[in-house]
Parts: sequence; structure tokens; C-alpha cells
Amino acid sequence: YLLGTEITIIVSNSNFDIISRKKTTLIGFFLTIVSTTAGGFVNSYDVMLPLRFIQGFGTFVILTGSDLLTLEFTPSNLRNLTHVVGSCAWTVGTWVTIGISYGLKDWQHIFMATGGCILLYSVPFLAVPESPRFHLVKGKESEARATFKKMSKLFKTEKIPDSMEITYQLYDKNYFQQMLDIFKYFLMLKNTIILMFGWMMISTISYGLVFSWGKLGMNIYSSIFINSLSGFTIKATGITYYGVKFFGRKNMVVLAFAGLSSTFVLSVACYGVKVSEDWRLEQIFCLCSSLFITSVWGPINLLTRELAPTSHRGMVAATCSASARVGAVIGPYLALLYNDMDARYVLGIFAGLAGVAGIVSWFNSDSTGKPVPSTPDDIADLYNTHKKFNNQE
Repeated sequence: YLLGTEITIIVSNSNFDIISRKKTTLIGFFLTIVSTTAGGFVNSYDVMLPLRFIQGFGTFVILTGSDLLTLEFTPSNLRNLTHVVGSCAWTVGTWVTIGISYGLKDWQHIFMATGGCILLYSVPFLAVPESPRFHLVKGKESEARATFKKMSKLFKTEKIPDSMEITYQLYDKNYFQQMLDIFKYFLMLKNTIILMFGWMMISTISYGLVFSWGKLGMNIYSSIFINSLSGFTIKATGITYYGVKFFGRKNMVVLAFAGLSSTFVLSVACYGVKVSEDWRLEQIFCLCSSLFITSVWGPINLLTRELAPTSHRGMVAATCSASARVGAVIGPYLALLYNDMDARYVLGIFAGLAGVAGIVSWFNSDSTGKPVPSTPDDIADLYNTHKKFNNQE
């Protein structure tokens, strides 16, 4: 499954920027629905293995594509709120998954039920038009105008006159030219590397913590539910929204990583202290860490999409998502260390990873209050630097 997600970076990242956002996302839906539903009818490991590979590939194509379309259809003043609402939907999906897994003990039935949920989720995407930003950066002005007309009709807003001039920058390059541009523009390369590191660290900690509940003497079902509930609470109450609004995208990521590191430090300091017959203090602090994990995922996701130019947004987003999958592999292996060493050492590792990630994230650019760039040249203009490799202008 995770191998399939890693192949996403090789195949789908350029598809988002070359084929289109919507078409690539629909391909992801098709692959995920077919492979997930088919998993409910097989009893062979040899058949299930390629199905899981395809499922992993398709799932993260859907996630990346839906995020790209959401950002490019949302005005800058509503982007933070829209992202918080979308994150709440993610949490609700987690609860549905928990309910399906708890209610349907047969794994084949779980696969079929999950495939049905994904099929329902895909229906609205059929009505979603292609991103006008994508059309414009590819020089397809007529298609972009058609999308604007559809949107104005849908939301009953004033139509854009055909005589109105639309200003845009053309960028139509192939996959290899895109890759070269990332290395040519210093600021885009720096931001992408920092974001990749942040995604990998938060994923490592997040997945490592999920596999820690049993090691810390906690019920896996109730722990994951409470973990997701606390994440939903911090989003639904507006804490994440106002945190990003007040501190900004980058600063919120840094502060959330610092808070996450602090909860693990406190769990080490209070290890073994009982608050009741069933609960210890380090367990409570570990559950509290989910508040900060949620507070990282939101703004770092938003920051990734806003810092990347439209011409490279699919590539950067897929690259960061693939980095997170590396963390998803590392995290469970760190949880295995509970078998060989004191739990305080493992929790200390999580604290150190979060602290380092916060320090590294401080050196990133901040997209707060800035328009979304269309091409790599826009990044240099927006962030007051024209530094590129090889001194190219």
C-alpha cells in the first residue's frame, strides 16, 4: 500500500500539472474504487498485494487532487476556513472507518463497505469544473473563461464580460523541464525541502503514536477515537482557524511543533504517575499531543499549496505527500522500540523529532497575506528575492 503511494511521486505529480487536476483525480477515484471493492472478493495474498499497491496509488492521487482543486477554487480570504472545514470532514471519515472496522469483523466486508463510501465521495467530483488557474497557466484562456461562466451561473454572481482582458503567465513545460526548474530556482527548492522534512516528521510522529497506544497500555479503538475527537474539537472550535489567522501559516507550524515536542517531554517527566486505576499521566499527555498534530497538519498543508506555484503545485504537493508516506513507514518501526527499551526513550525520540522539525520550519517562507504564485518567477517577486542557481535571471 505504502509502496503504491510512493510511486505517486513518479507518475501522478506531473500528471496534475500536465494532464489536469480534475482528470488525474478522477483516474485516482477509478483505481481506488475498483481495487478496494475487488479486495472484498479475493482470498489470495498474491492477488491482494497488487490490489493494495493500486489502492495506495489511487488514494493519494485523490487526496492531492482534491486539495489542489479546493485551493485553486477558493479565494485567499476564505482559504484558511475552507481548509479547516475540509479537515473536519477528514476526521468524520476517520470515525466512519472506525465504525466500519468495529461493526464488520470480516475484512472482506470492510473492503466492500469502504469501496462503497469512496464511490459516493466521487460523485460530486463529476460536476466540479477544471481549475481555471490550471487552464490559464497552460495558455487555455477560452477554457478558463468557460469555467468562470459555469461558476458564475452556479453561484449566481456577475458574469465576466468577454471583452474583459485576463492577465496571466504562460508556463507549459514537460516533466523533466519542471524538475530542472525546481533546482534552478533556489527559493522554491529550499521551501520544498523544508516542507518535505516537515511532512515526513509529522507523519512519523502521527503514525508512531497510533502504533503506541497498545504499547502504552491503552485500548486501540478508544484511543484512536479519542485521538480523532480531540483533533476534531480543536478544528471545529476554531482554534486552528484563529491560530493560523493570528500567527500566520509558518508561525503556526513552528508553534504547533514546539507544543507537540512539549507534550512528549511532559509525558517523559510524568511517566508512571497514576491519575486513576485505568489512566496514567503520560497517556493523557500523549492524547493531548493529537491537538498539536492536528495543528501542524492544517497549516503545513495550506502552506505547501500556497508556496508552490500553479505550474509546479501538483509536483510539490505529491512530493510532500510521498515524504509523509516515508514517515508513515518509519513511525510504526519506532513504536517497535517499546519492546527493546524503556518507553521514556521512545517518547523522548518523538519529542526530539518534533523539536527539530519546528526549528527547520522556521527557515521556511510564509505565504500569509500573499497571493498564490503562478510560475517560479512569481515566487522570487513575492518573497523579495531573485536568487537562482547559476545566476540565471
